[in-house]
Amino acid sequence: MIDLLTRRAKVSTRKNLFFMSLMIFCISVGEGLTAPAIPLLAKSWGAGYLEIGLLMTGYGLAYIVMTITAGHLSDHLGRKIMLSISLGLSLAASIGYYLAGSILVLSFFRIIEGASRGILWPVSEAAIADNSELGNAGQSMGKFAASYGLGVTLGTIIGGAVMLNGGYTVFVFYPVLGTAAFLIISMGFTNCHCLEERRISLYADKIKWQRILKLLWPVGVIGFAYGGFLYSIWALLSALANEFGVQVGGIGILFGFFWGLRTLSFLVCQKLINKWGSKSMLLSGLLLCTVGSGILLLAKSFALFLLATFLSGAGTGLLFPTVLVLVMERTTEENRGFGMGFLELSIAIGIVGQTAVAGFLGHWVGPGWIYFSIFVINVLALFVGVITRLSNQGNLLQAEI
Repeated sequence: MIDLLTRRAKVSTRKNLFFMSLMIFCISVGEGLTAPAIPLLAKSWGAGYLEIGLLMTGYGLAYIVMTITAGHLSDHLGRKIMLSISLGLSLAASIGYYLAGSILVLSFFRIIEGASRGILWPVSEAAIADNSELGNAGQSMGKFAASYGLGVTLGTIIGGAVMLNGGYTVFVFYPVLGTAAFLIISMGFTNCHCLEERRISLYADKIKWQRILKLLWPVGVIGFAYGGFLYSIWALLSALANEFGVQVGGIGILFGFFWGLRTLSFLVCQKLINKWGSKSMLLSGLLLCTVGSGILLLAKSFALFLLATFLSGAGTGLLFPTVLVLVMERTTEENRGFGMGFLELSIAIGIVGQTAVAGFLGHWVGPGWIYFSIFVINVLALFVGVITRLSNQGNLLQAEI
């Protein structure tokens, strides 16, 4: 009987992981199709670096508001209902992009999409962790992230080709993909069997929140640096590439190149963790991001710009699954949603703060200064990574209790 229940649990786990990966693939293809188009569309309406930066700031503010509570709510209500709410908002935003006719309307639906992602990411990460063990969490997180990266890679390449031949018709496809993602979760995903136990233990939990936050603060600093760096590239890469003479189709390929490297890093991360340890992967990711942002600061040629893109893609790809494992080490099942929410909140603050600064510097000082502040923050995150304690044996929070 126990063996039968164990087999059923494993089947349910594999099914959930599969549907989560399929869902994020659909969403990411849509994001990839539209990501290069949004800043270029805004630019065609007369937007400068400041306005493009503010597009991401509005997205990030909505992201922040939702991450504060989304992960913790999913600990109470279950992952599925929160995922469904997120995907419903995403679908509304994708329709809005298609209908938008001004920067103001475009900004509004960026906010809606930001709210969607503020729910989606911490809850998805908690759901993946629910269906993983600490020893293979990096692999599960890596596959999930790779599905996202593969979708973005395909989306950006296809989006660049479509924009080259058909203008901004890329926005037509996003609602279709959003509908598919919503149906996948609604019909295929099931909550963890221990949800009811978690609801009870959440109220009975006597762990001090300050103890959890004490363990999570390195995650916050690293997440802040990661989010700001990644989304500054996400928002401004197309504009910067255009200054080097890269045309629309080439920008799509460049985005695809960046996300392809991230995807490859996602897939190999767990193997590298098993061989070299979490600490080495954390420092490797931070070092690559730091060097990449430094090269972007100094880049005077397209070759250096391409090298920086390569290093940044590989670095952020190694960093993301490793930081998720970091959260798993520092939380228990009862507060995992809170932990993932804290990580995504830190990332969101990085998105808002650093992209706003990048937009301001690009507008008032010059594009060369955009990555200066990001470089400094990456250096700080690298220092935090050096002093951060990692455990490959078990859960640090449980060890302290």
